[in-house]
Amino acid sequence: MTYSLKDLAAQLQTGSQGARALVEDCLAAIDDPNGEGKRSFIDVYHDRARKEADAIDHARKQGWSLPAFAGIPLSIKDLFDEAGIVTRAGSKILQDAVPASSDATVLARLKAAGFIVIGRTNMTEFAFSGLGTNAHYGDARCPFERDPNDITKGRVAGGSSSGSAVSISDGMAPATIGSDTGGSTRAPAAFCGIVGLKPTTTRMPSDGIFPLSRSFDAAGPMANTVSCCAILDSLMAGGSGEDEAPFALKGLRLALPKGYLFEDLDPHVASSFAAAIDRLSAAGAVISDITLAEIEALRPSNNTKSIVAAEAYHLHQSNLESGKGDQYDPLIAFRIQGGKDILASEYIEMFNTRKRIWAAVQTAVRGYDALILPTSPALPPALSSLSDIQAKTTQNAKCLRNTAISNYLDRPTITIPCHAAGTGPVGVSLIGSRQHDRTLLAIAAASEAIIRG
Repeated sequence: MTYSLKDLAAQLQTGSQGARALVEDCLAAIDDPNGEGKRSFIDVYHDRARKEADAIDHARKQGWSLPAFAGIPLSIKDLFDEAGIVTRAGSKILQDAVPASSDATVLARLKAAGFIVIGRTNMTEFAFSGLGTNAHYGDARCPFERDPNDITKGRVAGGSSSGSAVSISDGMAPATIGSDTGGSTRAPAAFCGIVGLKPTTTRMPSDGIFPLSRSFDAAGPMANTVSCCAILDSLMAGGSGEDEAPFALKGLRLALPKGYLFEDLDPHVASSFAAAIDRLSAAGAVISDITLAEIEALRPSNNTKSIVAAEAYHLHQSNLESGKGDQYDPLIAFRIQGGKDILASEYIEMFNTRKRIWAAVQTAVRGYDALILPTSPALPPALSSLSDIQAKTTQNAKCLRNTAISNYLDRPTITIPCHAAGTGPVGVSLIGSRQHDRTLLAIAAASEAIIRG
């Protein structure tokens, strides 16, 4: 079932849809023995969600005034604090931690708008991989080439917000929230054929969200449509849940940053993206190839040390140095250890370089409304291809190659599916300007139908 938040809100308000019935639909999808619920969720709030839904249905029958989205189920990534619940961040190390005393601010705002939290979704441990696998809670799989009879067959859902994305693609929730440090909302959204948004880092309050890298982390929504993401973005940022009116597509100026971001594309990714570009051009968008030397300088081979790794190691240093490293997923422990030997001087210089590149890119792209590129150069890797840490490291780097640019530049970015039905999932990313998130959503609203084909 494909859900639209606007449609659901209208149906609930008119009484043609009940909150309890909607919750039961989502729970049935989660509990389906042949489905991905057991790998996509760490906790499911069966009783609580039903009670909240019943209370909302009763209030509506009494004619009481309710928030606009009262009764719509919401899944949340397991790194958002929820009062009375332990925030595990996809790890076993934190399972005995003290429960959160309050909700993360972005979650509190969504609850205030009437959303019902239906459960906490699986994720890459501590959010540090784009594959979405989890050695503790299982590997959620994207819908493409999934075998319901063999959980070892299929492809990754993308990470780190893997369970969140699958909860949308499989009708287990109409809305979800995740986080994005190097592509963690957009990679899973692209691999699961849905829409995912990474906002400007400072747009959303970060309190109550378990961090990976405080300089790069950004909470963001995933849903079925651009409109749904715009509504969630507004609420999370403290707004009233406004949609965003689309720009006129004719004359929209889009730039393709040619260079390494377009190298080694999977043939299906390349052809699906090219078809989307052709459709946009035919609809009146003005699309130009550009070369950004500043982005070329960011080739991963040129940057073996990172701010993210340094900050991640700082957060996990005490656990790793006290002998708890064996309780981590080996891939995650390996990635975090990459920040161990970064000097303070190197850390400061990386920040200075980042600011210089921000300014240079802003000048270089001033004549364009947005950048456009494939969200991932590859299809989601098969689980069978992830045989060891080296294979996982290689595949992770490939999955996040294009998405990580937006995080480094701290530019809002949205991914929209562009593949033909029944084929491998491919996303098109639109990259906007820092602090102009709603403008990007208006551009995405204008482009969505064309990109989807």
